Amino acid sequence: MPPHAPSLLSRAMGRRLSLSRGTAAAFAAVNLALVAACLFVLRQNVRLRSNMVADEALLTPAKGTVVPPLLGQDWTGATQAIVYKQDRRPTLVYTFSMECGYCQQNWRAMRSFQVLAPRQLRIIYIDTVGDLFTPKYLAAVGIGRSVLLVKLSQATAFAYDARAMPQLILVNRDGRVQWSHVGELATADISSALSLIGRGLG
Repeated sequence: MPPHAPSLLSRAMGRRLSLSRGTAAAFAAVNLALVAACLFVLRQNVRLRSNMVADEALLTPAKGTVVPPLLGQDWTGATQAIVYKQDRRPTLVYTFSMECGYCQQNWRAMRSFQVLAPRQLRIIYIDTVGDLFTPKYLAAVGIGRSVLLVKLSQATAFAYDARAMPQLILVNRDGRVQWSHVGELATADISSALSLIGRGLG
């Protein structure tokens, strides 16, 4: 082996060691950046969740609120008056829009409630944004022959604060709000409502 061979080998090993240390340092820096990004996203999600809970309280009647009868016109133009004390079943009021993405996603979850109607639960649907409906669409999403209001009286609109978003209000036979929800339905939301319905809502 030539006399200068160990020197060349040492230099090569030194460069490799230096590159390895540099790569490790870069890898560690990337990992730290990813951890910081994850913590930031987690913090933002917690903040958004808190905001959603606060917004939900503002967008739906509070639990225990006594709401007035639902007065308005259905999608056929007929006048409807939904009076709670005249029906022993609890009533689920669902506000939706055909153009709302979350509303469309909720139809699968709504099946959990629709199977209880009409014997155990009365469901009233509200869409006040001017959507055009057909019997085919009503059958496809499970509304069927249930009441679908498309125009509310001024007092009703004010009391229920119906918007172009998914909003659910569960009302007992005395007209008192027992549960409400805004947005996409999760399994826990459905379970909470079904539990109340199963207990008869008091």
